[in-house]
Amino acid sequence: MAWGTQRPQGLPTIVGCVGGADVTLTAGADTAGFTAAAALPAPNAGNWAYVVWIQATLVMGGTAPSAMTVKLKTATPTTLDTFTIPAANLVNSAIVPLSVMLVGTASASLYFPTGDTPSITFNPTGQNVTLKNNSRAVFWFTLVSD
Repeated sequence: MAWGTQRPQGLPTIVGCVGGADVTLTAGADTAGFTAAAALPAPNAGNWAYVVWIQATLVMGGTAPSAMTVKLKTATPTTLDTFTIPAANLVNSAIVPLSVMLVGTASASLYFPTGDTPSITFNPTGQNVTLKNNSRAVFWFTLVSD
């Protein structure tokens, strides 16, 4: 951007676990672990994308799932990005720290002027998993282009 034309991007939004408690992530279903309390609008017009940093603690049961995905979804719910947790991390009775970044698609209309209410879902295969309270997702916007 040219000098003097940079637009402010605002502060990130920190979102805790749904319900402010541990969340049971149901096997075979996209279960919301984090959902913004209200729509998150971009700070101004432009071509924006979500960037979401997830810091989570996952507790596996006596039998761990065989696979697990984490998704960034819009309110509609359209999936914007997906991360597959490496199978080697899914160990019986393990406590798994997760740090992952998801990036949404660029849009001039989804995020401005009213915004969207995004969510982060988890989908374990075969066995339930617990997302521990005090995990969090940090949402912010990046300006993709004008």
